[in-house]
Parts: sequence; C-alpha cells; structure tokens
Amino acid sequence: MNTRSLVLVPGLNNTGAVFARLQAALGPRADLAVQAIDNPPLETVEAIAAALLPTLPSRFWLAGFSFGGYVAMALLAAAPERVQGIALICSSPGADSPAAAPKRLASIEAAEQGRYLEMVQSTTASAFHPDRLGDAELMAERMRMVEAYGPQRFVAHVRATMARPDRSALLRGDRPTLVVGGSHDPLFTPQALSYADAIPGARRVTIADASHLVPMEQPVALAQALLAWMDAR
Repeated sequence: MNTRSLVLVPGLNNTGAVFARLQAALGPRADLAVQAIDNPPLETVEAIAAALLPTLPSRFWLAGFSFGGYVAMALLAAAPERVQGIALICSSPGADSPAAAPKRLASIEAAEQGRYLEMVQSTTASAFHPDRLGDAELMAERMRMVEAYGPQRFVAHVRATMARPDRSALLRGDRPTLVVGGSHDPLFTPQALSYADAIPGARRVTIADASHLVPMEQPVALAQALLAWMDAR
C-alpha cells in the first residue's frame, strides 16, 4: 500500500496545534501520513518556504490554512515537482490588497506595544461561528495556541503577508486543487473564493456552520473534504 504524505501549514496566530482536531478526525490510516508544521518567524513567505522544504517529504499533498495558504503557494513556486496537490483553506493565491496596509501596520504596532493578546482576543467573534463562542474548551484551546505563537512571530508573519506576490498563475489545474471556505467567514467570503472557478478541475467546498477557524470548528467536515480531494485522483 502506498502511503500518501499530507502537509498542513497553519495560519496567522496559529501553530500546528490549529490542526489537532483535524488530525484526530483524519484518524490513524495506513495510507496517510499527516505532518502539521509550524511556520518560523521569518518576514517573507519565500524565506519560510525555504526553511520548511528540507523538513518535508520528497513528495507531498499540501494544504495551507489562511496565512498558511500564502506559504503553500511559495512552497509550490519553489518546488512544484514535489507538490502532488494543493488545497487552500480560507485563503487565496493573490497578493495583499493595498487597502489592507493601514490595518496591517496598526496590528504590528499593537503587537510591538504589548497588546498582542488583547488584539487577538478582540477578533474572537469573527474567528468563530456564533454557535461555537460558548464552547469554553475550544476558546481555551485557541488562546493556548495564540500564547505559544507569540507576538514576535505575529509581526514577522504580518510583514510576510504584506510582501507576498500574486501567485494565481501557478494554479493551472495541472495538479488536484481544492479551495475550502467557511460558510460564515467574514475574511474569505464565497465571493472572495470565486477565484476557484477559474482553475481547471478545481474542487470548491463550503463548510457549513463555520467562520474562519474551520480546522478547529468543523474538523470532521474538513477531513472529509481533504480525503475526497486526495482520493479523487
């Protein structure tokens, strides 16, 4: 039996722990090896990709969540021969919008002034579906992860977000492509994910009752989408 390797790349304010529930939902499978990585505190997605590549399998399926999608696109650009398929979860292959710059810079300033945890806590209502906000275990799990991630990594990754180029042209349909969104995600709305419609053969999945933190909110539904994407080939 051939074992497939699935690499999971976390988002902003996330360590690999953002995928813990997803990994449990994927379950122990003889045909699947799952690796959830941590993004190092580097200020370009290209530098992050270069640091990660030596730690990854020779060939792998690649799924990037949010900021992890930007890193995934940099990995694809650097080593296309190693990427068997790519999934972007609540993410985009495009460059940052110039209109986002003031908010990005303000978030860097807040983190550098010691207000990092306060700032992240203020985003809780948009990060989770309303039905999950009362889940004390889930909220505590997120804050433990955020504290482990820390302000230094946040600042580096916001700068990397701002500097990333548009890599949409790399999604040509020459490898299995999956685009996943949350039904209530205010950051990556269905309209924002419409780029998937221009990718030949791409699969597009909307996860119900989820906001932005899909891997934590709806791990079973996301696991099903990822397995269907890999199995379809």
